[in-house]
Amino acid sequence: MTGLTTSEVEERRARGEGETGARSVTKSTGAILRENICTLFNALNFAIAILLFAVGAYSNMLFIAIIILNIVIGIAQEFKAKKLVDELTILNQPHAVVLRDGKETTIEAGDIVKDDVMVLDSGKQICNDAVVIDGRLEVNESLLTGESDSIDKTAGSELYSGSSVISGRAYARVTHVGDENYTNSLINEVRQEKRVHSELLDSMRKVTRFTSFLIIPLGVLLFVEAMFLRHSGTYDAVVSSAAALLGMLPKGLVLLISVSLATGVIRLAKAKILVQNIYSLETLAHVDVLCLDKTGTLTDGNMSVDRIVPLGERGAAEDSDALLRAYLDASEDNNMTIAALRAHFGADGSTADAGQPAAPAGDGRFAAQAIIPFSSKRKWGAITMRAAAGAADAPRHAQEGESAAATGTVFLGAPERILGVNLPDEAAALMGQGLRLIAVGYLPGAWTDEERLPDALQPMFLIALRDNIRPRAKETLAYFRDQGVDVKVISGDHPDTVAAVARQAGLEHWRDVIDMTSVPADAPDSTFDDVAGRYTVFSRVTPKQKRQLVQAMQRAGHQVAMTGDGVNDLLALREADCSIAIASGSDAARQISQVVLLDSDFTYLPQVVLEGRKVVNNVTRTAAVFFIKTIYSVLVSFFCLALNVPFPFIPIQITLVDACIEAWPSFLTIFESDTRRIRGRFLPTALGKAAPFAIAVTGMIIAFSLIAPFGETQNRTVMFALLIAASMVAVIKSCVPFTKIRVFVCVTMVLGAPFALLILPHLFEVVAMTGPMRAWFAVAFVVMTAVTAAIIAAQRAWLRSRR
Repeated sequence: MTGLTTSEVEERRARGEGETGARSVTKSTGAILRENICTLFNALNFAIAILLFAVGAYSNMLFIAIIILNIVIGIAQEFKAKKLVDELTILNQPHAVVLRDGKETTIEAGDIVKDDVMVLDSGKQICNDAVVIDGRLEVNESLLTGESDSIDKTAGSELYSGSSVISGRAYARVTHVGDENYTNSLINEVRQEKRVHSELLDSMRKVTRFTSFLIIPLGVLLFVEAMFLRHSGTYDAVVSSAAALLGMLPKGLVLLISVSLATGVIRLAKAKILVQNIYSLETLAHVDVLCLDKTGTLTDGNMSVDRIVPLGERGAAEDSDALLRAYLDASEDNNMTIAALRAHFGADGSTADAGQPAAPAGDGRFAAQAIIPFSSKRKWGAITMRAAAGAADAPRHAQEGESAAATGTVFLGAPERILGVNLPDEAAALMGQGLRLIAVGYLPGAWTDEERLPDALQPMFLIALRDNIRPRAKETLAYFRDQGVDVKVISGDHPDTVAAVARQAGLEHWRDVIDMTSVPADAPDSTFDDVAGRYTVFSRVTPKQKRQLVQAMQRAGHQVAMTGDGVNDLLALREADCSIAIASGSDAARQISQVVLLDSDFTYLPQVVLEGRKVVNNVTRTAAVFFIKTIYSVLVSFFCLALNVPFPFIPIQITLVDACIEAWPSFLTIFESDTRRIRGRFLPTALGKAAPFAIAVTGMIIAFSLIAPFGETQNRTVMFALLIAASMVAVIKSCVPFTKIRVFVCVTMVLGAPFALLILPHLFEVVAMTGPMRAWFAVAFVVMTAVTAAIIAAQRAWLRSRR
């Protein structure tokens, strides 16, 4: 078998039978422009600007410059994040091995053409629909069908893009490319089905829906009342109504969230941490349960043989080493365990070309006759051997027939499967050292039953494999423990091995271990709820059980993150609130995960958590200032409608508050490193902090409107000064405890807004304050501050009573 030639590949590509390539994990340029420009907030702001332009209120249109600047900043920041993430994504794209000109060649998945012959083995993602032409595979199609059971694929079987190879090796001819595939991309399908939870995004959607519900009817009513009840001119009616509506829109908050998240993604990209969904950064910051795989996560995945323990007469037989070496040479499995065994025994793992008889393996004394690939579901594999003589006449796979010259069958798998439940004394001692055990058994004659093991299996070897603990594993687990994150270890290994590794890694409750073979996969949810809550270390876990454990933790109200590197982790990765892949793992695990650690080191996870906390803490702290204006604008608008009085401010004054008191402090402090644990929910926290100031400002406006001690311009000047003062107090309070940057922000804010009023009084339509006006201002400010403090004290007392 030679596959396609170079000229045949070019011909097919010219006919349009080449891959169109996977869609980018980031937004397209058009999507970024559309999502930053075509928003409801922007539409409402531009509509207000058009109305102001129509009546000639040009100075009051200055707010639109801020809107345009917000759009430009948002687009620029997202483009910068997209560029960095796309560059990292190239390192993370799946690759395929194909036969070209008779040689196995590794190419990018996007270079596949129709009729290419793919070479598939364990851990590979199937990038295109194909048909098996030779060999045998065990395939996981759970992400397509929802069924977790593996499916055997032999010659003539159809393979679907988006599925993954669990074990075996085969050649498959590509039948579909591009949009003709059953699923053009596993990743895009998964993302469409699974919506990433984002409290920040959900909260802003609620605010958008609420303000959108109010803003149009309130705007119409305010305009109609001004025109027909107060008989104001069109200019005054539009300006007054526009000011009320502009105050309801927290214009900079959506941009603040986007810029904060994009900045965090950029910082992580520079550290070679690929965040494939921008809101995953926030999700991981809320995680309170972290599920870690053992092999390749707690350990570095570089396995090596520590020792070999011969078992019984068969282990001491003269041909035992040769049989094991023959098994490793003939095996089609391609995982870390087999690689470590091959390196130790000097096996090269070569297999015969498709359709050709198996060549003698090992030292030439034995050749493979029938192969049962290793399966993570049954936890064993087997190869029937025969004497090398007459090797060319024997078929390669068991399903193609058997040779009467079979010498025996070598079995390799989990000790409790190969050796039974009564393991030798050496096993417990080795597993207590954190070593992973593999057992080798032997059966005279052939064996083709893939569903069960023979009763008369003779033990040969117990092989102990060492997998090194990652250097900073203890510090990382200690960090999560201090931060209140409950770490669980989920593994398919023996309980003693997993517990020993957890102990060496510094896991606090490593003794709380359970063997999941004691829990039926069809057990009720209540059983998994109990197990997930009681234990910390889970061993002998099947892929389906991993998902059930994640679901049980979620039912208990936890935010769950799951790390993984293999196809056996796919179900759990898909189910978790935040999925994290180790880049050195399988293509499928990397492609489905929201976060990919390109350096394959889970000890970088605290950095991801800290970036997420920076975003959530900084946005929550500053959001209250934005919501002050939203709350009082809504309340004052209803008051103005009820008493038939104009809204006390004009758009240009609202713009000054937006720029100097909301935007300037917020965007300057979002880059601070506030990595404290997240407490409370975003929207209730932000609204709760804003409410005392908003209520005090509303009361002040109502009092001044009813008393009206001065003329219209003088009243507006005093009320606007009080609004600025109250907003500044809110900003200063949010900056406690003070840092250098926060002191700078507060000083420039306190000096900047009054300076703008001083040099441009006509633009903002204010007048110099006389003695009586200053006296009213001082009294009102003291009262307003006292009311604010009283409301804050009442809030705290109420919260304490609820604890």
